[in-house]
Amino acid sequence: MERIKRWTMWLGRNRKKCLEGYLFLALLYLAVSIAIPHDKLIAKGLEGVGKPSLALKTQEITDESTLTFRYEVEGEILEDISFYFTAGGQTFTQGSLVLEARDGDTGELLGQERHMLADLKEEAFLGVSLGQDYQEGTIQVEIRAEDTTKGPFIWLNTEVETPGESFENGQALSRNLIYNAIYRTQVHQVKQPLIRFAMLVLLGLMLYAVWERETQHQEAGDVKTEELGRLGRGMDRMAGFYNKYRLLLGLGLLLGLVAVVFYHVYDVQIRKAMNTTQRVAVMRDNQEVLPITQESAHLEQRYVTEEEELVGLGVRMDLPEDFVPVGTITASVSHVNTGERLCTAQVAAGDLLDGQYVGLIFDNSQKGIRGHEFVVELEFSPELWDSGLCVFVTPEGYYEKNTLLVNGEESARRLSMNAHVYFNLFLKKYFFAMFAFFELAALAFYWALFIRRWPMERVFLLTILSLGVVYNVLLVPYMTPDEKYHIDMSYRHSNALLGIESAGENKCYKRADDAKISFTSEPSLTNYKQVYDGLFSLVEDDRLVEAEATSDTQAPLVVYLPAVLGMTLARLLHLGTVPMLLLARWCSLLFFALLVYWGMKKLPFGKITLFLVAILPMNLQQCTSFSYDAVISGVIILYTCWCLALAYGEEMVKPRDMLLLGALAIVMIYGKSGVYLPICLLALLIPARRFRGKRVQLFSMVGLILLPVLSFLNRNTATVSQIVTTTEATSTVGSSTTAGYTIGYFLQDPLAFVSMMMSTITDKLGFYLQSLVGQKMGWVEIEISEAIPILFLILLVLSVCKTREEPFYVKAWQKWWVALVCGASFGIILVGMLLTWTPMGNVSIEGVQGRYLIPLLPALALVGRNRLLLYERSPERGLAYTAFVGQLLAVMYLIKAVLIIR
Repeated sequence: MERIKRWTMWLGRNRKKCLEGYLFLALLYLAVSIAIPHDKLIAKGLEGVGKPSLALKTQEITDESTLTFRYEVEGEILEDISFYFTAGGQTFTQGSLVLEARDGDTGELLGQERHMLADLKEEAFLGVSLGQDYQEGTIQVEIRAEDTTKGPFIWLNTEVETPGESFENGQALSRNLIYNAIYRTQVHQVKQPLIRFAMLVLLGLMLYAVWERETQHQEAGDVKTEELGRLGRGMDRMAGFYNKYRLLLGLGLLLGLVAVVFYHVYDVQIRKAMNTTQRVAVMRDNQEVLPITQESAHLEQRYVTEEEELVGLGVRMDLPEDFVPVGTITASVSHVNTGERLCTAQVAAGDLLDGQYVGLIFDNSQKGIRGHEFVVELEFSPELWDSGLCVFVTPEGYYEKNTLLVNGEESARRLSMNAHVYFNLFLKKYFFAMFAFFELAALAFYWALFIRRWPMERVFLLTILSLGVVYNVLLVPYMTPDEKYHIDMSYRHSNALLGIESAGENKCYKRADDAKISFTSEPSLTNYKQVYDGLFSLVEDDRLVEAEATSDTQAPLVVYLPAVLGMTLARLLHLGTVPMLLLARWCSLLFFALLVYWGMKKLPFGKITLFLVAILPMNLQQCTSFSYDAVISGVIILYTCWCLALAYGEEMVKPRDMLLLGALAIVMIYGKSGVYLPICLLALLIPARRFRGKRVQLFSMVGLILLPVLSFLNRNTATVSQIVTTTEATSTVGSSTTAGYTIGYFLQDPLAFVSMMMSTITDKLGFYLQSLVGQKMGWVEIEISEAIPILFLILLVLSVCKTREEPFYVKAWQKWWVALVCGASFGIILVGMLLTWTPMGNVSIEGVQGRYLIPLLPALALVGRNRLLLYERSPERGLAYTAFVGQLLAVMYLIKAVLIIR
């Protein structure tokens, strides 16, 4: 009993340390629970499918027709595949549908299912389950009807080009069948462990509160420290060691975590990508083929290179649907100039893929070989003669310097070939440099946050500019939404600054080097290769040439000013295209960071909320690009901070304050067609006593509000007039011919408008929250873990609560006013997209993304401040540390997503 009593007393005296240890164990449990993967079923193939998109279907499936679907399975286990059938208004009383899934290479039956047509009402997904784990290879599904002269149809996907090939009675279809491929994959659960973690934390806090009261009662007995016993003193020594070295331990933990994360990414993704090659088509076909027979069993293709480096060559094959994978191809590649045999391979028929190239990788890479001649020899075994196997060939008269011998006789055609120009080994250096920089950034961040204890605005500036460097080379130019338009507009404004005349609509004068380079909007290893090769380059050909460009959006210079100045500076310094684009993007981020830094420094409270909003992954993506979001979001945030500083600070309103607010209010209406105009009304939070009287306040507010309103009317009158006057006959969605909604439609049926708004909020709320933080990056195609949005949303909620000593609080009417202003701005966004982007018949509004709400968050955070949930001491540095770790994880998921081999 005495030992138990001593234990209890020691635990009571060290309750805070015990709580910290308990919370650490709970956090460890959370990390382990998330780290352990669990099976999850995911669906692929339904991209772009919705009721309005169901416009094209196959012919009727009867006894005399067969549909074939070929689909490549890579990396994940396919369990089931189904197709979207429709009865087409018919009623069936007999017959059945048979779906057979086979291995496309071996012909092995993987699964078979029969569905009675009488059970098909109007529309349904009918499929076939695979009886075994199928993870790699090509699956072929045959669909046919039995015992019926009339049958159903399958809808075709007219919106998105999904993977796979569809055939109807042997003829390729122009669009793919709508299918739903169910995969079993392993995922890391987040929601349930988070809920359990929250329960454990609440339990610990409850015990801590009860224990604190009990300990205070026991401490009245004045128990001496010596009575704690040997174990208690040992624990005290450990606690003392922790307190003495906790900063170093925290720094080591952060640096170690960065190292572990980047090693994990290297091990599972980068190393795999390094083993791939960059391929370019060197001799293109037009779908003509050469059948493999005894007369064409030996092919000898000579190729004169146009590449400086070569690591392999490939020949494109064509396989029939009933191809029997028996036989081999003996292939070799020789260097004619040196006589060296570079590659010899035995290619099994089962390894051939329809429409794909057979890759012949050299034993040693060949460099400096432009103009050298190589010969590819293919010897087909007798089993492949007359099997239906063909090779793709070019039209006659093309690629004359390359010759093809068919069984020793020269042919007028050439084999369709591609060249493997290099292995992607550069990725190791590319991402190692990123890792080294992230380690330095983590070191500087921790030093500034905990050791030097910089003010939060200075920590923020260091953090966002460091992360911006990483995002700049991770989400490279053209990968963010509509960045091609923004780059061309910035180039036009840069030309104007340099005194270069306009080239006209859809044209722009560019440096010859800039006109040649081409980035893709989707992730590709070519993009990273261009950045790697050109990062420190100087311009080689700076002649101005007339280049194709996107349409002139007439966006003013002010919204592109940072990017334009960066681009212009790069051109004056004769930097190459890659450093020019990266410098201009980073200048956009620098401008945003400085505006937020200025606002945060002025802000009397809530700095950590602003910190978190500014470093959201989605916001970093947008601000580290040519998008004018950097300017518009920065201006709105600075305007909000200035209004809050004047409303809750001690300083009186000065003329320079009104001048600044007026200028910011004018600039903010130039982005997103002025949808953020209601934000100007936040100035009404400033009390009259700050103006030294109500009369001065009245005149100041009227002037401040009229300035952006008049600017809005001046700039957007034509747009508003077009929306108001649009009728049902003239309404279209975007630049398409699809009919859209009009104001007149909703004036006739107001309840339809209410229903549309409610459906949008209920159906899209989850998407808005995810796209607010950044669960789908780039063109909403780079998916990262759902844990990232959850983490940042939790941090944002925690950041709005104030400390007990904090004197600033928001009155109830002010919360209502802020909610009304932010709601009005969001409502304008919804209505605008409803009338300009949503097709008639949709039950919810299309085109709205959560990132449009980012500028509203600093103001909206006022609504969450209260007197009930209070901190005993400020949590802002802990929240900032957690957010930095969240960004590390976001970068990890981004790297894994962009390096998926496509």
